[in-house]
Amino acid sequence: MEDLTPIRVQRKSVSKYVHLDEVLKIGRKTPGMDNLALWRDQAMACLLFLSGARAGAAVSLPIRAIHLNDPYPHIEQKTELGVQTKLSKSATTYLHQIPELLDFVRSWDNFARENFPESHLWYAPIQQRWGQQSTQVLQAGVDRSGALRKRLTLLSQLYELPHRSPHQYRHGYAVYGLEHCKTMAEYHALSRNMMHDNISITDKIYVHVDEVERGQILARLHHNSVGDVDGEFSAFIARFGKQDLVAGIQILATRLAAI
Repeated sequence: MEDLTPIRVQRKSVSKYVHLDEVLKIGRKTPGMDNLALWRDQAMACLLFLSGARAGAAVSLPIRAIHLNDPYPHIEQKTELGVQTKLSKSATTYLHQIPELLDFVRSWDNFARENFPESHLWYAPIQQRWGQQSTQVLQAGVDRSGALRKRLTLLSQLYELPHRSPHQYRHGYAVYGLEHCKTMAEYHALSRNMMHDNISITDKIYVHVDEVERGQILARLHHNSVGDVDGEFSAFIARFGKQDLVAGIQILATRLAAI
């Protein structure tokens, strides 16, 4: 028994993910009342890329859990709102601020708020009868995640794009974020926003992005001047407001006086 050791599992890094240009192609035209189901599906594709939410959480978001007009657009992935998250975690997660995609998502969001109560699902079931679609409030089906996968497959076929699963939209969210991260604080924020328990999980899954970034970073090192101040700490404290900074100075002063 002492000689037995657990099998070491090597997690594969992500190699397939949704690219920004694919989502932009999906959100290029709003069908509106002519095809409510398509409009809804396009908006969900955009939201998946912007939020990185898992399929189960995305399809169970009520309208009141989505906040697109705040200075920092976000969604509330909270079990108390009925959102079905992995391991029943709850968190407020923020969206990538990509104007074209946000505008498309807002168009469906405005329509949903005008036609459904706030407790209703944002990814609303659409009634189809004799070629006509209506916004009648319907009970959602049991396998909403499976339905989303099928609808995203139809989107890919319609726009002549590679087949993409809901989770590949989540990967697209992560890769887009990692490509734009410049500091450790930004990398940490992205990891937390994906509801990962720690940065190492993000690092293992998206190791291929790290490999590319590492080569680019090392290629730039010879341009850096010796003795330059690392801007990472400055970037970190730049996120705080005036009152937080004042409180931080007081805390630091107290600690320095005790040294």
